[in-house]
Amino acid sequence: MKNLITVFAFLLVLKSQAQTFIPNDTILANNVFQVEFSDDSRSMVWCENLGGGLARVWYADLNLNTGLPNFATKLAIDTIQGQGWPYWGQDNVSKFFLIKNKNGHIKYIRRTGFNTLTQYDLGTVNADEKSLLNVNSDSTKNYFWVNYVVKNPVSTGFDSLFVFRSDNPTNRVFINAEKKNSGGSAYELTFPRWLAQSEQLVYPFRPFAAQPYWDIKFWNGQTQISTQVTNDIPSSIFNHHVDDLPFRLPQFPNDTFMFSSKAAQQVSIYKKTGKYFTQVQLHTSPTSIIPTTLTSFEPFTICGKKTYGAYQVYSGNDIPGTTAGEIYLLGIFGDSIHTKISEFTGDVAVDPEYVIGNKKVWIFYYGKPTGFGNFNLHRCETPLVIPCLTTGIENLINESNISVYPNPAFTELNISIPFNTKFGIEIFNTMGASVFKTENLNKIDVSKLPKGVYFINVLSGNRSVTKKIIIQ
Repeated sequence: MKNLITVFAFLLVLKSQAQTFIPNDTILANNVFQVEFSDDSRSMVWCENLGGGLARVWYADLNLNTGLPNFATKLAIDTIQGQGWPYWGQDNVSKFFLIKNKNGHIKYIRRTGFNTLTQYDLGTVNADEKSLLNVNSDSTKNYFWVNYVVKNPVSTGFDSLFVFRSDNPTNRVFINAEKKNSGGSAYELTFPRWLAQSEQLVYPFRPFAAQPYWDIKFWNGQTQISTQVTNDIPSSIFNHHVDDLPFRLPQFPNDTFMFSSKAAQQVSIYKKTGKYFTQVQLHTSPTSIIPTTLTSFEPFTICGKKTYGAYQVYSGNDIPGTTAGEIYLLGIFGDSIHTKISEFTGDVAVDPEYVIGNKKVWIFYYGKPTGFGNFNLHRCETPLVIPCLTTGIENLINESNISVYPNPAFTELNISIPFNTKFGIEIFNTMGASVFKTENLNKIDVSKLPKGVYFINVLSGNRSVTKKIIIQ
């Protein structure tokens, strides 16, 4: 009963905070766009507009007590041209971000320590003129996938989606070609996305020639086969498009969900049931902007049980980032928060990104007064607090304070965590299959596992660490 009372009190606090919350955002830096944070909120990359289609890519670490990037020690990475924007990925070595520089080279830059990076160059890979690159995140694999779009002249009528793997980058794999829309591009507003911790690429396709109707397919990197996962009624309001992002949640480990903004002024949450996704939640945005389009909902979970997402609103049906917009915070699966968190209504607001700090959650976006100059970096306050993390950064697990030994192991594996907290352990084989799972054990028996290479994932609060282990 005491636990129930505590949970109820916590929910009342959140409800009260949401009702009394007043938007408050701060401009932290000028000339900042295409901001991307690592999913553990420790690192940030962004672009600085240099003019003439060129941009400089920058990197900074974050202070998770203040939610502020350390601009004093920011690192200049490279210069890009066009859409070689940075995106975060992960393999079994570490987290990294990927770019295409102005010379057409595909580079990935590993985070190897605090304010420490190591660059790798894949070269130009092949002769394709690549745009809209993205990269998958799968901590169990020793390779990663890169997807890109080849944009053809409007006269040809089609753009093409390709992927390649980092361990064989010259072997490009064709996935799909789409007829250009009236704006001249098939994929500019229909960005392919990867499902986290998987080799599944999510992309829109037109089941019929009529515009602007789209459905969604999953392409599987293991089988290299695409499967249709939505099957909506063709109509102008049933239109999956930019950032229809698939995701998984820790409180529902066996389920896959997807955000969609296919209906005007409404946020839809889909759940995969059998062959297709079906709608399980529908939230009407409180925005006063009409007509409006909603995009860029990226969910995050705090304390292992409460899930939220920030999304952007922009007016009309134009390209995101070109018309007036707002940023909203929405709770799904058990929380009723749905409130505006950006302060500058009427300005352009683009691509909200979450930062989960030690005790608070912030939302960043880049925005500017409508029609004026370069974008600025904004940080929004939110009503969200982290009750399960009550002290400082020393109580957050990371790559440096988790020890797994002996390695190689023979019969027994020890997990050392430097503070008293609940944690989960899961071991995966090299194919990504889970072979062992437990909680709160510092010593585990691995004698029954076949000899070979494995990956152990240690999860505590909102943080996870994956390490490579060998069993002999």
